[in-house]
Amino acid sequence: MGRPIVWQMNDYPDVGLKPWLEKKRIVQVICVPLLVKRKLVGAFILGARQARPILPEEISLLTASGEQIGVAVENARLYQQAEETAAVAERTRLARELHDSVTQTLFSASLIAEVLPDLWKMNESEGWRRLEELRELTRGALAEMRTLLVELRPNALVEIPLPDLLHQLCESLIGRARLPIQLNVEGQHRLPPDVQIGFYRITQEALNNIVKHSKATQAIITLRLNGSIHLSIEDNGCGFEPDKVPPDHLGLKIMCERAKALGAKISIYSEPGEGTQISVTWKDFHEKELDHD
Repeated sequence: MGRPIVWQMNDYPDVGLKPWLEKKRIVQVICVPLLVKRKLVGAFILGARQARPILPEEISLLTASGEQIGVAVENARLYQQAEETAAVAERTRLARELHDSVTQTLFSASLIAEVLPDLWKMNESEGWRRLEELRELTRGALAEMRTLLVELRPNALVEIPLPDLLHQLCESLIGRARLPIQLNVEGQHRLPPDVQIGFYRITQEALNNIVKHSKATQAIITLRLNGSIHLSIEDNGCGFEPDKVPPDHLGLKIMCERAKALGAKISIYSEPGEGTQISVTWKDFHEKELDHD
């Protein structure tokens, strides 16, 4: 099954293709199977306008070519399958975040809006407080939607400046979690796409951890953009012992892996009752050269 088959036109089995081959004056056909692990994934056909014996070494060359092309075809198929799987996973993640964030935020806002008129009549000061809460919820929902829309655009995470991305991220969490987040940005620096996406994802993961686990009442993000890029994320939450983080809590591991992939240094400091501080530093190529000199 793995070797090429040689046919003369009179013996060629594909009746549908015969008229086209005859029109092109093809008199001899070689069918080369494309195999991957002895599994047939396709074939390619060679035609000649003059019949001649096919030498053994030519058969061997065609067999090897069929195997190589078969591997390439299979790799392309697997790559396409992986892309489709990744796209489905990303859509699932965005749908889950939409449900967990925007939907719940809008549900809370609708409940407040429903009782606000009666509450205002009974207690005007409480009405003002609830009105402010409603404003924060709707602002947060809008920020959440903008964040999700940014992630749906393939190039948005590299086209939008990192400070603007972090501002949007903070706004969405302020509205959703009612957690005050202070963002400080110093300097300007255009980052390579992979570095910008890495710093954005690290910040996103850190803020999600703060909301889920820290019980913090405040978080501070400091981004310094100069020759080196320094990111600091602090909270005043309950803290933890880094050496005793359960294996199923993957947030810290993911942040460390992202930093390592960028060639950045990351440090995580935390103690029970003392909050947590995460610092990430990345130096661009030119500054690394200066340090080396």
